[in-house]
Amino acid sequence: MNTRFSIIMPTYNQAYFIRRAILSLQKQTYPYWELIIINDGCTDDTEMFISDFLRDERIVYIKNESNEGLGHALNQGLKVARYKWIAYLPSDDYYFEDHLESIHRKFQEYDDLVLVYTGMKYASPDTMYYTPDTESTGLKKGYCLQLVQTAHRKTDARWLERNEWVTEDLFAMFWHKLAKSGAFGMTNKVSCYWTLHPAQRHCIISEKYGGGINKYRSYYKIQSPIRMKVSKYKFIDEEKRYESFRKGQKLCENPLKILILGELAYNPERIYALEQAGHTLYGLWVQNPTYSFSTVGHLPFGHVKDIPFENWKQGIEEVKPDVIYGLLNFGAVPLAYEVLKAFPDIPFVWHFKEGPSVCLRNGMWNRLIYLYTHAIGKIFLNETIKSWFEQFLPPNHGISFIMDGDLPKKDYFTNNFSSKLSAKDGAVHTLIAGRMIGISNNDLSVLVRNNIHIHLYTENYHTCKEKAIMRYLQIAPKHFHIHPHVSADNWTKEFSQYDAGWLHCFKSRNHGDLMKATWDDLNIPARISTYAAAGLPVIFPDNSKHIAATQEIAESLDVGIFFRDFYELSDRLKEQARMKQLTDNMLRSREIFSFDHYVPQLVQLFRDAIRIKKQQTHG
Repeated sequence: MNTRFSIIMPTYNQAYFIRRAILSLQKQTYPYWELIIINDGCTDDTEMFISDFLRDERIVYIKNESNEGLGHALNQGLKVARYKWIAYLPSDDYYFEDHLESIHRKFQEYDDLVLVYTGMKYASPDTMYYTPDTESTGLKKGYCLQLVQTAHRKTDARWLERNEWVTEDLFAMFWHKLAKSGAFGMTNKVSCYWTLHPAQRHCIISEKYGGGINKYRSYYKIQSPIRMKVSKYKFIDEEKRYESFRKGQKLCENPLKILILGELAYNPERIYALEQAGHTLYGLWVQNPTYSFSTVGHLPFGHVKDIPFENWKQGIEEVKPDVIYGLLNFGAVPLAYEVLKAFPDIPFVWHFKEGPSVCLRNGMWNRLIYLYTHAIGKIFLNETIKSWFEQFLPPNHGISFIMDGDLPKKDYFTNNFSSKLSAKDGAVHTLIAGRMIGISNNDLSVLVRNNIHIHLYTENYHTCKEKAIMRYLQIAPKHFHIHPHVSADNWTKEFSQYDAGWLHCFKSRNHGDLMKATWDDLNIPARISTYAAAGLPVIFPDNSKHIAATQEIAESLDVGIFFRDFYELSDRLKEQARMKQLTDNMLRSREIFSFDHYVPQLVQLFRDAIRIKKQQTHG
């Protein structure tokens, strides 16, 4: 009797691919198989597209009411699989006609093989697109073994599931378990097609490919906290990080129903402070968030009630919020614009950060200015950008407030400070929390000659910067250090061991003319609050003859080290008395970099917006 394959097909919202995948299986020259389809909570027309195939007795169909994750779906398939060999056919991929037969021959050739993998094609150039990299007889460079190219002997081992932790790395999920029990063999034959598209799982999860925890949460509609490895240096544990923010709060005397609209970017747990102040929160989130740091719901903290995006107009009508709080970055502009136009009678407060230049490049400028024009409450990042926006806005329209949008909760401003590394070795130790911006190879060499260290904690997309980081390590092997991601609850302990923190190093060119100011001139980097939590003064180029919002704030608080060149900076970092004064100043000022500090004023802005809207309505 011929050995048979159990083919496992996990699928989630791939209705427009799935028929091709099943047809490719039915055309196999090796016909001894069963297909196990796991509908992992599909919300599209998958069942309509496969209904005729389900009459095939070789096909088993399993349906989950909600998405449980790839690992769980594959384990469901392994549990019901009847045959000796297990293969995989994701619903967006397909087999060439001899795929199973080539795997069968390889297993027959070597009895000790636990796994066989084929080559795969992954690009089809045409007159509108060309790439020389179209296929591989083994692994695609930079990727692990893919499901479609792989078959293995049935085993008791099981796939890593979402309730354990999430990764796009299939080797970490399962292949490593098989590697311990036998050899892997390759057919050296391209016999399947791996379909590259933006909704592939690795594109949704890994920061290397533009994914992240919020894209994953949004795409799969996840309602629970997530534990995820998004890059080599970054593991996120929402269960642990937000544990202290899940306690329910009592309502205040006159509670507001606040609809949080858009996305929350960095430090999203800050809005829990509004719940702590006694208000009820709802959420309407952008779909497919632009960046990994564009935080969307369902939020893993507090008790924010989501309004389903598919029926958001009906949801808003049912909730009847007292105020809509729209925020924060350019990705939220289209949705905020639609909501403001659909519900002009609900008081709307618009809070925007990054970035007007992106809105201009992406055709969102008119909508951005509409939001700032017609929102009753307007929150600006700082006084400088408020003046900049007023170039475009009509006069005397609505009320305004100044507040950064990425401020963390004050809970992270702890007192568990560490001893300074400089006190131990006599060197100067500086911190970069995020991207390394504006420090050249020559600049780094100057710092090394002055015994000044840089400690880099990359926040996002570390893999994209690896070539540059390797170059820095070659230049300064003893003075340039790479560290893994640090969660907010450890900011003070981890970062207080350093002497100062780098902001974005750039040279302004506006010469004091607001019309010539760029986003770099107007922005306040989110990392400044991180440094404040650890009591670190900030390092910033001296742009005193120009408009530079960051410098204005740092000078007003006297928490900045400003420099014209890296030789001058090296000297200033070694002025111990001045460095202590700057550190003390930051420690005294650090609470103004927390969201909680502004909550009473923010709530009052909401109440004022409600009052003004009532006056307008009753005229």
